Amino acid sequence: MAKWSEYTSYSPFFDGAEITSAETEFLLAIAAYQKRFCRRYPTWREVLHILHCLGYRQVADPIPVEQLLPSKQGQSDTPGERPASADGL
Repeated sequence: MAKWSEYTSYSPFFDGAEITSAETEFLLAIAAYQKRFCRRYPTWREVLHILHCLGYRQVADPIPVEQLLPSKQGQSDTPGERPASADGL
């Protein structure tokens, strides 16, 4: 089996590739980790470790995942129809 010479397939040379310096730093840190440890696909635990090495820390209380996702509750199938409230009013 051929050995991978490149560990990422990201290229900044295409239209719409405007990324921030923080994003560039993260991509380069991931690429360096992949190359150093021969890990094409780091686990989420390894990604979290890389973020900690970059200086990222949790500074706020966690938010439940349900609050991050768009709510499907309250959306009706019929346009113009009001969703029923939880308290029955």
